[in-house]
Amino acid sequence: MPDDTLVKELKSRLPDKFSQKMLDGALHVLQNDQNPMRAQQFAATSRELITHVLQTLAPDADVSRCPWYKQEKNVDGPVRRQRALYTCRGGLTDGFLKEKLSLDPKELHSEFSGVFQELHKRTHVREETLLADPGEIEDFSNEVIGALNDVFDTIDDVRRRIVDALSAELHGQATSAFINQTIESLGDISTHYETGAVWIDDVGVLSLDADRIEYRIKGSVDVSLQYGSGSDRRKDMGAEIEESFPYDCTTLASASDPAKFDSEQTTMKVDTSSWHGEEAEQPN
Repeated sequence: MPDDTLVKELKSRLPDKFSQKMLDGALHVLQNDQNPMRAQQFAATSRELITHVLQTLAPDADVSRCPWYKQEKNVDGPVRRQRALYTCRGGLTDGFLKEKLSLDPKELHSEFSGVFQELHKRTHVREETLLADPGEIEDFSNEVIGALNDVFDTIDDVRRRIVDALSAELHGQATSAFINQTIESLGDISTHYETGAVWIDDVGVLSLDADRIEYRIKGSVDVSLQYGSGSDRRKDMGAEIEESFPYDCTTLASASDPAKFDSEQTTMKVDTSSWHGEEAEQPN
């Protein structure tokens, strides 16, 4: 049997119960030491497993709608590399990746080419390489599970690079969201307020498909809290206090213009609990 840590890591990444059953079935085959073809059958099920996973995460209709998608010759529908890319970039265009994020789409494609070549190598067992020794079968199964995990590792790495590059493009939109929205929690603790610098600490992509991208952005905003009327402040009778509060923003953007928030789909929550002497709320 393959290493339990490798198996648990892979199982935690599988998207549905059916893929988990496929993995359990492949592992069950390995336990039958009376089956002379157990290594080959394990490899065959592993190939079907990654095929199912990628088709689930990247359906044909969604991948084919992306502007970067090109049909490969002599192939029906997207290839595995294209499906894996879709899970990372959705409908983000080559132009946006190159011009705005300074990422080379060809380089991203090549990363997946290598990992799928290794997967192909590990999951195709020929007649002349028939395995019977238990130690060799265990090593082989570890290599297969490792190759499957490498696919997910590469997806995570490429997606992280894209999200990190995107975060630098979102500062202006985060600032605009504060300017264009009325933040109820700030209005509750002051007569008027003005937002200053908006800082982004973390950008998470909640969903990404051919048409849109959904973000969750966390950070802090510098705020000038003003008390009294405008005339009071001109007469130095009012008060103005500088503060900084954490915020949590969820928003949508088009995949064709991913650095422009949809104002109607933007929710900006500012945590002012520290102003009341309360312990800050812990984010979910």
